[in-house]
Amino acid sequence: MNTHKNRLGIMSPWRAALWRTMIYVVLGTLYILYSDRILAGLVEDTELLTRLQTVKGFGFVLVTGAMFFCLMLGALAREQSLAKRDELTQLLNRHMFKQALVGELEFSNRQQRKVALVIFNIDGFRQINHTAGQVIGDQVLLDVAALIREHFAHHQSVIGRFGGDEFAVAIANLEHCEPIVELARKVQQSIAQIRISEHPKLSISAGAGMASSPGDADNLRDLISAANLALEEAKSIGTGQLRLYDHFLGESVHSRLQLTADLKQALLNEELTLVYQPQFSASNLSITGVEVLVRWRHPSLGEVPPDTFIPLAEQQGFISLITNFVCQRAIQELSEHNLLGKVLPRVSINVSAHDFNDDDSAAAFMQRFAHLDDWSCIQLELTETAVISNFDNTLSVLNELQDQRINISIDDFGTGYSSLNVLRKLPIDEVKIDKTFIRDMQTDENARTIVRTILVMAHSLHLRVIAEGVECKEQAQYLREYGCDGLQGFLIAEPMPIGALGDFCAAEGDMNKECASSKLTKLRDYIATQEGFTIK
Repeated sequence: MNTHKNRLGIMSPWRAALWRTMIYVVLGTLYILYSDRILAGLVEDTELLTRLQTVKGFGFVLVTGAMFFCLMLGALAREQSLAKRDELTQLLNRHMFKQALVGELEFSNRQQRKVALVIFNIDGFRQINHTAGQVIGDQVLLDVAALIREHFAHHQSVIGRFGGDEFAVAIANLEHCEPIVELARKVQQSIAQIRISEHPKLSISAGAGMASSPGDADNLRDLISAANLALEEAKSIGTGQLRLYDHFLGESVHSRLQLTADLKQALLNEELTLVYQPQFSASNLSITGVEVLVRWRHPSLGEVPPDTFIPLAEQQGFISLITNFVCQRAIQELSEHNLLGKVLPRVSINVSAHDFNDDDSAAAFMQRFAHLDDWSCIQLELTETAVISNFDNTLSVLNELQDQRINISIDDFGTGYSSLNVLRKLPIDEVKIDKTFIRDMQTDENARTIVRTILVMAHSLHLRVIAEGVECKEQAQYLREYGCDGLQGFLIAEPMPIGALGDFCAAEGDMNKECASSKLTKLRDYIATQEGFTIK
């Protein structure tokens, strides 16, 4: 607050210039009058007095010239600074940010590296200004700017204020953009912690949109446009959301509306399909369950990623129809192949935060599984963010579902907002370590430390832990060593349709068969050859 008050307390440029001029006139007049009198009193020789007055005059000119130079230098430096910097936050302004981003794009292209652009926009900033006043609003902007600087301080980044309540960060020289996604989430979490003492009930949050070059765009204009479209998508979903640019949704509003209509038609015609990715015990590599994944092949666009059509369904309010379809179709297919609850002890189904928003959410889930005799084979997977977005209602629904013996798993663990305090309150049975932590285990000791920490924390709460995204033997070996309970990933088995899943499970029953389980056989053989690793 003090910064803003001081800034308001500074006089106008006209008054400041007049005040300084008056001081100069007074001091100059006093100098001329009294210096002449002093010289006349000290020097009696008229010729010497004349020479001294000439020297005094030149001295006066030199001193005033030096003063003029300093004033001009300061004014020009300030003018140049104001041309580059936002006056309030001292971040680069929009024009200078774009110029800096052009340089980063050129450098990264030469190095064959990536540039990520993240645009943050404070949710409901006009309402904050209206409720708390402009002084408080400016302080919020200063706090947000400081948090962005702090989080990106250790990266090769350029930070600017794009508009009134909008900030942009360009991170250059990247090999992978995934860490920046997590960093952007942490910025959002920190922004959500900002509190205004005068208005304790006023909450602060920020949406974020992200795009990268060369993947999403290869020039300045397209990169900024892509990030803005991602931000627009994030803002349309809700407050405090983060979205990555999506080629399927990036062209125009019309394309999103058309894709929405096509998705609704696909649901009516039951054109969505399911695939199943097996999960395995880390100790003996036996099948412990499957995760159900939904797929959509568009007649003209081809395969539309779930990361595209699931958020679209959430935004348009018909995600429950997809949840209904997945639950019913999965139970039907697994039952017809005699896999449900027999060969496969657990079936994990991904659910959305929007599935927990209504008062009858628990009843809706129970209706989906009403025809099952034993619900203990069903496991619902939801993300940390989904839990926190409506914690009280979600907690109530989860308690009711657990009373019915339905298992609960937290997906993408470690990437959201949960704390130990939140985790211990949830009636959950399992956490899944996100694949971003598993990916770097071979080369990064910090990644291994994070995985070990998650395992210790989860096991201390008596939770089962499964690692997803296991793609190499060394990862599996580390996870076994650290005591992970389950493994899931392309190393052992890829997602497969129901027919292939039946063959895979049959092959598991007869390890002499060389068919779908060949990857699993090779992994068993590899682990058996490692010192200290045996199939239990």
